[in-house]
Parts: sequence; C-alpha cells; structure tokens
Amino acid sequence: MIELISVHIPKTGGKSFGSILSQVYGDDQIYFDYEEQSRPRVYQPKEIPSEFRVIQGHFPISKYEQYFPDAKKIVWLRHPVYLLISLYCYWLGLESVHPQTAGIVKKVKNNMQIDEFVDQPEVRNILCQNIAGKPLEEFYFVGIQEFFSEDLAELKTKLGWGQYTLPYENINPLRNYQEVLQNVFSNLKLMKKLVENNLEDIELYNEALALRAKRRKEPFFLQKIRSEGNRLYNLLSSQQVIQEPRVIDKEGVSKLNDDNEKLIIKQWDRTFVCQGKNLYYNRIQYNNPSERAVEVPIGFDFLANVPNSARVLEVGNVLSYYENSLSQHTGVISRKIVDKFEIELGVDNEDLMLLSSEEKYDAIVCISTVEHIGQGVTPVGTYGEVAQERDLEAPLKAIAKIYDLLTTGGTALITVPFGNLTDGEWYIQFSGQYLSLLEKYGIPKEAVTTNFLKLVDRDPTKDSVRMLWEEVDAIEVSNVEYNHPFPTANAIAIIKLFKVSNDFHLNLNVEPTTMFYNMPHQTRLDFKQIQLQFQQTQDELNKSKLQLQQTQGELNQSQAQIQQTHALLAQSQLQLQQTQGELNQSQDELSQSQAQFQQTQGELSQSQAQFQQTQGELNQSQAQLQQTQALLAQSQLQLHETQAELEQSHLQLHETQAELEQSHLQLYETQAELEQSHLQLHETQAELEQSQGQLYETQAELEQSHLQLHETQAELEQSQGQLYETQAELERSHLQLHETQAELKQLRFQQSIVRNKNVQDQTHYTLLLWEGWSAYHKGDLKAMAQFLKQSLNATPFSHTETVLNWLETFARFSSESGINLDTNSLVNSEEWKELMRRRINSKHSLVLR
Repeated sequence: MIELISVHIPKTGGKSFGSILSQVYGDDQIYFDYEEQSRPRVYQPKEIPSEFRVIQGHFPISKYEQYFPDAKKIVWLRHPVYLLISLYCYWLGLESVHPQTAGIVKKVKNNMQIDEFVDQPEVRNILCQNIAGKPLEEFYFVGIQEFFSEDLAELKTKLGWGQYTLPYENINPLRNYQEVLQNVFSNLKLMKKLVENNLEDIELYNEALALRAKRRKEPFFLQKIRSEGNRLYNLLSSQQVIQEPRVIDKEGVSKLNDDNEKLIIKQWDRTFVCQGKNLYYNRIQYNNPSERAVEVPIGFDFLANVPNSARVLEVGNVLSYYENSLSQHTGVISRKIVDKFEIELGVDNEDLMLLSSEEKYDAIVCISTVEHIGQGVTPVGTYGEVAQERDLEAPLKAIAKIYDLLTTGGTALITVPFGNLTDGEWYIQFSGQYLSLLEKYGIPKEAVTTNFLKLVDRDPTKDSVRMLWEEVDAIEVSNVEYNHPFPTANAIAIIKLFKVSNDFHLNLNVEPTTMFYNMPHQTRLDFKQIQLQFQQTQDELNKSKLQLQQTQGELNQSQAQIQQTHALLAQSQLQLQQTQGELNQSQDELSQSQAQFQQTQGELSQSQAQFQQTQGELNQSQAQLQQTQALLAQSQLQLHETQAELEQSHLQLHETQAELEQSHLQLYETQAELEQSHLQLHETQAELEQSQGQLYETQAELEQSHLQLHETQAELEQSQGQLYETQAELERSHLQLHETQAELKQLRFQQSIVRNKNVQDQTHYTLLLWEGWSAYHKGDLKAMAQFLKQSLNATPFSHTETVLNWLETFARFSSESGINLDTNSLVNSEEWKELMRRRINSKHSLVLR
C-alpha cells in the first residue's frame, strides 16, 4: 500500500533523498517513476502493485494524488534562479542522452545558449508545473534544498525513521561549471530575465520559506537571510565563484585571470585608507555593493580597539551579520545590540530614544542607522516608523541621545550618508550645515570629529564587492547625491563623539531650524517627468474644455430648436381644439336640419297624389344629403386623427357650414312651396332640380377637401420626420457631452493626484487603484486583480491597511461616479480571493544579492 509520494523536482536534492528512501524502505518497496529508469516496468497509477510503499520520480503531484489520497505527499523546493542555472549546467555536462529524454535536453546538448534556455516554456516556473496548483499547506512536508540536512532531520523525526547515511552525490558533470556560473552572475540582463520568467516560482518559494518559518517558529526574514547565506556559502566553498583579481597590467587595470580578461575597475586593491589606516574592504555579499563595503570594516576596527572590560552598545543590528566571517578582525568583544524592529537572537527590541539615561556605556557604535530614526518606512517595507508626521531633525536627536548614553571619556562611532542635504522620506542624507545643528542640542563642538569617504568608482557587475572609496575633505562631498551616479550612498561621514564631561543634560525640546531639504535624485527626475506629463494633461484639458464649450453651444442650439418645436406643437394642439369645438357645433346644427327635413317629409306624405313623384325625388335628395353628411363625418374623423388640419381645414369647415345653411334655406322654401300645393308644384320641381345641382357641387367641394387633407397629412409626416432627426441629433449631443464630462473628470482626478505630496509612490499607487476600479466597473476582474497586485509594489501602507484602503478607495470612486459598490460581490469574486491567498502567503519579494 502506498504510504508516501515524493515529487522529485530536478536539481532540488531529489537524488540524495531517493538514496535515503532506499535505505529506510528498501529498493523492493519503492516504485521509481522516471522516464528512463522506472522499474520493474512502467505502471499506470491504478495498476501499481500493493507491495510498493513509496513512489518517487519526475511527475506532477496530480498524477497520483487522486489514486492514493491517504498517502503522505512530500516535495523539495529550491530557489528557482539557482535551480535553472544548475539544471542547464547538468544537462550540458551529460556525456550521453537517453533516447527517451525530453527534447529540450537534446537542444541544450546541441549548444543552446543559457539566455535562450531560460526562455523555453518547459523550464519556466518549473516548481509550479510539478506542484500543479496544489496548495503547499496540503503537502505533508515541504523541504527546502538550501536547508537539506536540517529539514531532512526534521522529516526523520516526523516519520520515525531509523539511522541512515547522508550521501553527497550532487556533483555537476560540467567541467567549466565555475565559468558558466561566473558569467551568469555577472550578466545583469540575464539575471533579470531569470527573475521575470519565474515570478510564480519565486512567489511559491517565498511561500515555502514562510511555511518553514511558521513550522520552526522563526522570523520569515531569518529564513531569507539563512537560505541566501547557505547558497553563497556553497558557491564560495565548493565552486570558488568569486575570485580575487590576480593580474595587474602595466596601466594598473585589474583583470580576471581567465581567457576573456574581463576589465573590472582601475587600480582596485583589497584595502582603503581611513584616518591613516589601511582597512580591508568588506567582501561578504550581504547588502553589497553598498557603503557597507567600508562601514563594516570601520565599525569592526573601532570595536577592536575598545578595551575588553568596556561596556559596549551597538545601535541598529548591522555588524552581527559579518563578524563570524571576518577572520582578519580579532578581539571583537561582546556588546549589547538594540534594534527597534529587527527580531533576532541576541538583539534587544528597544527604542534608542527610550533607553534610560542612567545606564552609561564606554563605547557605542552605530552603522547607517540614525539617518532612518524618526523617518518613514522603507520602500520595501522592511523597517521604519509608520507615523503621520516625520521629525526631520530626529537623526540629530538620536546622535544627542547617543552622546547622553556615553560615560565621561567614552567614545562613539556613527556613520551616515553625506552630501547635499536630502529628504529621502525614509532617510535623511546629512550635510555640513545639518551636522552643525548638533550644537543647539548641547553637544560641545570639541566633542565631535568627522571624516569623509567618497565612492569614486565601482564594478558595475551586480553584487560585486570591487569598488573604490577615497578619503576626502568636506568640500569634495558637499554636493554628492544619494543613489547617483552609483547605487545607494555615494559618500559617508564618519562621526566620532568624545564625552568631554558629565555636565551634559539631554534636551530634545528644541525648536526646529528652517533648512532647505533637496529631493532625492530619482525623485527630482520623476517630478520633472510628472511636471511634463502634467503640462501635457493641462493642454489636453484646455482642448477638452474648448470641445466642451463647442458641444455646449450645439446643445443650447438643439435645446432652442426643441423649445421652438414644442411651442409650434402647443399652438397646433390649441387650434385643433378650437376646430373640434366648431365641428361639434356643426354636427348639432346638422342634426337640427335633419329633424326639420323629416318634418317636411311627413307633410309631403299628406299632400296629394300628384306630389308623390316629387316626394320620391325629395326622398332621393334626402338620401344623397345623408351620404354627404356621412362623408363629412368621415372627413371630420380624419381631421381629428391627423391633428394637422389647421387653418385650411377650418376654412373648409366654414364653407361646408355655409352650404348646409343654404340647404336649410332651400328646405324652408320647399316647405312654403308645398303649402301652396298644386299651384306651385311645377315651381317646386324646378327648385328641387336646382337643389340637386347644388348637392353635386357640394360633393365636388368635399372631394377637393379630401385632396387638401391628404396634402396636409403628407406635410405633417414630413414635419414629424424632421422632428425625429432633431431628437436623434440631440441624443448624440447628450452622449458626446457625457463622454467629455467623463474624460474631464478623469483628467481632474489625475490632476488632483499629481498635487499629492507623495509624488513618487502615492501617485503611482493611486493611479493603479483607479485603473483597477475602472477594470472592475467594466467587468474585467482579471485586469482588476493585476492592477491591485502591481499596486502592492507602491503602497504606503501595511498589508492589512492596503486591503482596507483598496475597499475604501473603490467605494469612494464608485460614490463619486454615482455608482453603488457591491462590496460583497467584490470580495467573494474568485479573482479577489486568489489575490488574498497569494498575499497571505507571500509578503516579501525576492532581492537577488
């Protein structure tokens, strides 16, 4: 029955681990699932015989996990950059290639260069490929190759293993392995590509370090430092990667002793001069290359000259990272180390400013620490105060506090970056004028001496320890800038304090001195770029304002046309109502005429037989009149439906009314003629014929009225078409106005961001949040998550505060845009949950040293 599944990721110590598994379980109980070495044969997962207890090989965990859910899953990880370099050299050094070996190995054997190798999809994020999306917490054990012996002992205890012999088989077959390593580590572009191509693996590796820290109850940063130190130790001890230059040509140019004779810097030597002493440069690559190259030797030289009986204090935990490796310094005595933030064995987490003045020290050393006291957090968030307001003179107060802690006759050594006075937000670069302010804090002028070192040249190779520092006077470093032209401090001041008497009384309640603090070099460049962008934005804003004014004019014109159309429509409706009233009155009069006509018809029926023929003709005339009335009623209905028979229809109605009145008069005349009976019969017949002729004329006029009504209706339809076009143009104008307003709002938002005092980080951070909210508003949650992830590199807040700030900012953007933010839907989205999972397990980014 399978008890254990071991995922062997190449070059993570899997071969050594397999050897130990063989010692513990026996080869006959282990199924080695390798492409060319599976024994006794290749099995499908569900076919593996029950006598096997362990599976190990090159496979993703998903291959066997579902078939053996109760088996303990084990995986070993290694830093992906070092893993890929080792893997490339291993494949390159193989004497022969197995026929079943993957194609990429054949390509490497066919002289594929390493810069092309690291771009191959098969080796990108190789750790994640084998983990196959399974959370590291679900593995029984996650070992780190850099801590192989320690983690193996821990696993032995967990599984109750017996004794075993640790093999040492990790010998790379490539003969010029050392040369390849040297070339890779000195190629900044290639190292950058290695990191960028394997960001997911780096995040996974950091997650594994965090799990190890939690498992062992140790600080995470300690895991980072120790793992990097182990890698450095292996390279220095077994591969001799870092070599001293051995050849000096006649021009004093140092060269590496290899075929390429790569140039480093002119006249490089192992030592530098400080206060008349030749001191060795620090060559241990922790925080190198930086001012540590000279500060660390100066600090140890100071301590080496302190009597063994002296009480010594170190402010800021710096020297402990180097002292165990510096064989050239002897007699370094024990000391008390205080550091407000760094949690480490032998370090007291105390605030310098809160130390009791009653406790005095014979010697105090402080390396590149006081410039950070009272300032903001570092850009990577490793240490620093998180305060609403910074105290620009806090570094001076810290020096005054150090002076206060000295015994009479005691000495202190303090190093700080020096040059033009610079407010770097997380540090203050000292200047001569700034140092002179120590007098107002009560430190006598004769108690302070200063020396200055300037960085003249350095090897541009990443992490190289070869640099050239020279001792100079204050004038030569007065205009030196931090981080320019070389990284970090380009000059330092070595401040020595000598406690001249015990009359000093610490007084920090001193009014600050107004001084001009320069921006950091990069901040000034960024600020100029932002100013240029702001000017471009301002020009675009003015252009948008002009377009907005034109759009507003067109909108006002459209609104005026609409108002005019509304007025005409109201006038037409009023006229239509008047026409309707007159039409109703005509209908009443027509009804009265019909009643009178019916009365006349009755009278005619009572007349003599001689008038029967006349009566029939009169009835026919009445029928024709009724048809005419029906046509008139239909015409009136059409007038009501079209609502456009205005002045012409009114005129026609008046004409029709006149004809009806004339017909009514004729009916009265006919009645009078009937009363005259027989005598007027012939005359009545003649008048009846005349009435019929008039009826025919009335019908002709009605037909003409119909024709005019059709023409009027056509004109009305044309007018309505024009109205619809006007409305469509109005809608387009509204749309353009909304778009212009949205652009203006964004431009104003960006303008408001540019005014923010945190010009460098806060601007970028806020713009990323704006882009993230915009992507969320458009429904693109993947893009939102990407922008939020990028914002972590520029956030001024802690992890928890950043997440809260995301939600608050999204709510504010939504409120300003008149949109309700569904917070529940946002935080329950898969993209948000994935982002939270990633950030919980990975709070630090890789720093290649």
